[in-house]
Amino acid sequence: MTAHESRVDEEEGDLRSRGGERLKTTIVSLTEETVRFLIEGVDTSFVNTLRRAMVAEVPTMTIEDIFYFDNSSLIPDEILANRLGFTPLKTDLDSYVLPEDCDCNAELGCPKCRAVLTMDVEATENSVTVYSGDLVADDPNTSPVSDKVVLAKLAEGQSIRFEAYAQLGQGKVHSKWSPVSMCVYQNVSMVPITDQAKAEECVGDCGDAAVIEKDYLKIIDIQKFESCKRCREIAPRELIIENLKPDEFLFTVESTGAISPKRIVTEAVKILKQKLAKLIEKVDKEDLHDEISDFEIPELDEGKLYSVGTGDLDEDEEGGEAEDFTGGIE
Repeated sequence: MTAHESRVDEEEGDLRSRGGERLKTTIVSLTEETVRFLIEGVDTSFVNTLRRAMVAEVPTMTIEDIFYFDNSSLIPDEILANRLGFTPLKTDLDSYVLPEDCDCNAELGCPKCRAVLTMDVEATENSVTVYSGDLVADDPNTSPVSDKVVLAKLAEGQSIRFEAYAQLGQGKVHSKWSPVSMCVYQNVSMVPITDQAKAEECVGDCGDAAVIEKDYLKIIDIQKFESCKRCREIAPRELIIENLKPDEFLFTVESTGAISPKRIVTEAVKILKQKLAKLIEKVDKEDLHDEISDFEIPELDEGKLYSVGTGDLDEDEEGGEAEDFTGGIE
C-alpha cells in the first residue's frame, strides 16, 4: 500500500506532544493481520505507553471456564483447557462488556459478558484429530479465528465433550487475552546523503524501507534496510545509530486475528484517553494520594520456627507445651 498521511481522528481527540506540536501519524502498510505506521512528535515514553496499552489493556474474548462432560483422551483436562484458552476467538467489542463492568454479578456471567462454546467429538472407528473448528459457538462472532488449531487426538472409543464459557479479558491479567502476536517499535534514522545516485538506487530496490527527504535518506525500517548489501554500503549501522530521530518511530502491530490491527490501535488510544481523563479529574480535585493503611509487623517468637499469627502453637491439643523444633539454637 502506498504510504499516506493521516491525522488522529477527532474521536481519539487531539493528542499533542510535549513540544506542543500535533502528533502526526503516517500509515506505511495495512493488511488484515498487520499495520505498520510512523508516529512523529512524541518521545520514547509515549510510544512505550501506547505499546503497553495494545499488549496488555485492549480486551479480547477467550475461553475462561470449562465444564467437562467427558474427556477420555490422553490430554489431561488442565492441558486441554490451556490449549483452548490460547486459541484466538473472534472478538466483537461492541456486543460484550468486561465481566467486572457487567451488572449481572453472576459467577459465570450472562449473555452480555460471556459467550458459550461447546464440543462433542468421538472417535467411533479410526483415530480422530480434534481441531479448533470442532468448537461450536452460540454466537458466530465469537468463533475461533482459525479452524486448524490442533487441540487433541482421539484413539478409537475416546471422546471429548464439554461446555465452555468465553469472556472478555486483558493481557495484564493473562497473556491469553493479549490481542497481538507482535507489537514493536523502532526509531527512524535520518542519514545525510553523500551520493544521490546510489541513494535513489537503494530506495528503488528496498521499497518502503527508506525514502529520500531533501538531502537526507530517511530509513524507516532499519532491519529491512540492512538486509540489502547495497544499502548497508551507503549507510552502515554506526551511521544509522548516530542519526536516530528521538521523536519519530515505526510501529509494527500484528494481530492474533481476534481484532483487526486498526481496531487494536484505536482502542489503545481510547484507553489512554480515559486514563488521562481520570488523572485530570484527580488533579482538579487535588486527590493524588491514596490513603495508606498502617502495616502491622508480626512479632517473631525467637526460638520458634513460626511467627505470631500462624495459630496458637504454644500448647498442644492436650494442654502441654509445644515441642521446640529449633534444636536449642539461640
